[in-house]
Amino acid sequence: MHELTLRRLTMEQAEQVYTRYMKQDFPRDELKPFAMIREADARGEYECLGCYDGDLLCGYAYLVKLGREYLLDYFAVLSDLRGSGYGSRILQVLRENYADAAAMLIESENPDFAADDDALRERQRRLRFYLHAGCLDTGVTARVFGVEYRVLELPVSGAHTPDEIRGVYMRLYKSFLSTPRYQRNITLR
Repeated sequence: MHELTLRRLTMEQAEQVYTRYMKQDFPRDELKPFAMIREADARGEYECLGCYDGDLLCGYAYLVKLGREYLLDYFAVLSDLRGSGYGSRILQVLRENYADAAAMLIESENPDFAADDDALRERQRRLRFYLHAGCLDTGVTARVFGVEYRVLELPVSGAHTPDEIRGVYMRLYKSFLSTPRYQRNITLR
């Protein structure tokens, strides 16, 4: 293993990652159309990052951004490299590269709303991964377009209170959703 680096992807590269990997890595109801990503990137409100071990693409991180506040919108290690420590290492590199961020939030599917035992185990595994990698459970939950999440924080500049997290989360989502669409599709608790 080499030192991991994050590289900003061109929109062409980002769309290739979306088509080749994201469509397999994320449930359909969690994957926004690529056109939304492209539009947010053009406004300066999105960053598509490739995570590289030398020249090998080992994962990706797509971030919603508003000023110095971020939401890790999509994050995955390529399937054939999972379980080899890349995920934790990539989160550490994100933490180092975004040390001046005001906040970095992460959504993890809420195990309390799993449809069956397999989904429950997968959601619990994912949540354990984030917590083991140094993320904090903020105590905030959200329903986003029908999907239930726990809101976590990658503590880049210190931890925030639940009310601060709700404020950051609301600002991030309102940056790319109209007020009526936000009100219909986002619920914070």
